[in-house]
Amino acid sequence: MSKIRQGIRAICAAVRSRRTLRTAFWSWSAEEIRGENEERQREIDDLGGDIADNEYAIELINAQIDGYLDEIAAYRRLVEAKQESISRKKDEIECVERSIADKELAIEDKKLEIRSLEAENKENLEKFAKLARCLYMNDVSSQLPLMRGSDNWYDYFTYPDVVKNIGRQNLDFMKRLLESIDKQEELIGGLNADIASLEEDKTALEAEKAEFERQAEELEREKSELEQSVAEKHSELFRLTEANDDLRSRISGLKNDIAEADRLAEEIDAQIREKIRQAQEERDPEMPDYSGDGLRWPLDPQHTTISDPFGQSDWRFHKAVDISDGSIPGAPIYAAQSGTVITASKTCPHNYGKEYNCCYSYGNYILIDHGGSLATLYAHCQELYVYEGQRVEKGDVIGEVGSTGWSTWYHLHFETRVNGDYVDPMSFF
Repeated sequence: MSKIRQGIRAICAAVRSRRTLRTAFWSWSAEEIRGENEERQREIDDLGGDIADNEYAIELINAQIDGYLDEIAAYRRLVEAKQESISRKKDEIECVERSIADKELAIEDKKLEIRSLEAENKENLEKFAKLARCLYMNDVSSQLPLMRGSDNWYDYFTYPDVVKNIGRQNLDFMKRLLESIDKQEELIGGLNADIASLEEDKTALEAEKAEFERQAEELEREKSELEQSVAEKHSELFRLTEANDDLRSRISGLKNDIAEADRLAEEIDAQIREKIRQAQEERDPEMPDYSGDGLRWPLDPQHTTISDPFGQSDWRFHKAVDISDGSIPGAPIYAAQSGTVITASKTCPHNYGKEYNCCYSYGNYILIDHGGSLATLYAHCQELYVYEGQRVEKGDVIGEVGSTGWSTWYHLHFETRVNGDYVDPMSFF
C-alpha cells in the first residue's frame, strides 16, 4: 500500500474516531510527501532508463533475428539445391537401372536364341551322325577313320572325300550355326561387361546420392538450429516487450501517485498554514509577539552537527535542518522561542529499532506559535513534555530526541515557518 493511501486511511480513521482532522493531517509532513514524490520521480527516471535499455536490446535482437533469417534463407536455398542434385542423381540411377534391365533382358533373349541354335545344331549333328554311320557301314570313303583326329564334326565333314558324299548345303548351314553361336556368346560377354560397368556406375551414383543426402540432412539440421535460435529470440523479444509494458505501467502508476501526493501535500500545507493563521489570530493579545531577537539553538551546545541542511540537495529541496550525532539519542529538546503550543502529537509508538519507517514522516512532533507570523516545528521526538495550548518560554525543555516516524536514526527535524512558509532556520540563530 502506498504512503498516500496510508495517509488517506489515517485521515479517514481519525474522522471515524472523532479525532480532529488537524491531528490526522499534521501526522504527515507535506515536505516528506514531496520528498517521496522526488523519490518516485527518480524511480520513474530509472524505469525510463530500463525501458531504453530494453528497447536497445530489442533492436539488437531484431538485428540478430534478421541475420538469422537471412542465414535460414541461404540454408533453404542450399537444401533446395541439394535436393535438386539428389533428384538428378535419382534420375541418373533410374536411367542406369533401366539400361541394366534392358541389357539383362537382351542377355536373356540371346540366351534363348543360343539355346534354340544349340538345339538345332544338336538335331543336325544327330543327322550327320546317322549319315556318318551310313558312310561307315557302306565304306564309301577310306577317310572315315580320320574322324578320330578331327576336332569337330565340321572339320571332318570338310575333308574332300567326305564333301563328295555330303551336300554342300548342309555344310554351309552347319557353318552358319556354329558362327551364330560364337557371335551370340561373344554378344552375351559384351552385355555382361556392359552390365558390370553399369553396376559400377550405379554404385558410384548411389554413393554420390548418399553424400548429397547426408549434406542435405546436415543443412536441414543447421537450418533447424537457426530456426530454434529465432524462436528463442522471439521469446526474448516477447519477454522484453512484456517487461517494458510492465515498466510503463509502473511509471503510469507512479505518475498517478505523484499527482495524488502533490494534491494531498498541497492540502496538508494549506491545513497547516490555516492552523497557524488561526492560532495566531486567536492568540492572547497580551502575549508578546516574536521580537526578532533570534532563536535559541533547540539542543544542547554539544549537538550541532547538521546531517541534512535546509535547501536543495541532489534529489530534493529540504525544508528543515536535521541535527544528529552519535550521542544525540534522548537529548533534551528546547523551545527555540517563547510561544504557545499549537500541536503536541504523540501518535507514533515506534522509535529507533523498528523494522520499518512509519507514522507518516513526522512521528511524534511539536508545533509552537511564537507570534509575529513565526512558528517552529520539532519532529521525530521519542518523548513530549508539553500539551496543546500550553504556554512555553524560550529554553524550556519540551521533549526528547527520538527516531519516530519516517526516520532511520535519532535526529531532530527542526522547521521554521513565517506565515506558514518554510524559511531556513539558520537565518534565525
